[in-house]
Amino acid sequence: MTKEEIKKKELYIINAQLLGCIGYIISLFISIIIILNEKKIANGEEPFLTAEEAEMLTILNKLFIILLIIFFFYIAYQSYQLKILTNQDTSNLSLQIIGSILSFIVALIGLYTVTNSNDASIIKQTTNQNPFL
Repeated sequence: MTKEEIKKKELYIINAQLLGCIGYIISLFISIIIILNEKKIANGEEPFLTAEEAEMLTILNKLFIILLIIFFFYIAYQSYQLKILTNQDTSNLSLQIIGSILSFIVALIGLYTVTNSNDASIIKQTTNQNPFL
């Protein structure tokens, strides 16, 4: 691999990381919307999302996060391959790949929890579990 190809691959990885970070920011905004909706429910106010909309938004956000984790796994793997080609230390990237796999498992558990929930509202779930709330 020539120096120009290596540089091109490095720029590709950096641009992909930037795109992934923008994706996480979008996911963060969606999470904030869901939390603000839950806050309105907790205060006894009219929520701006229906229960179905909140549940769908939560599931879609979890799916989006899983896609982002897979995307970052791909980026870490591409970085790993590049380090091998340039004879550099890959131990940190190996840890990133393991972290991506573990994050994927956690995200799947989170998605499973949300999809098997009887009610999308966190407040209503806690109230059912603890009648004093």
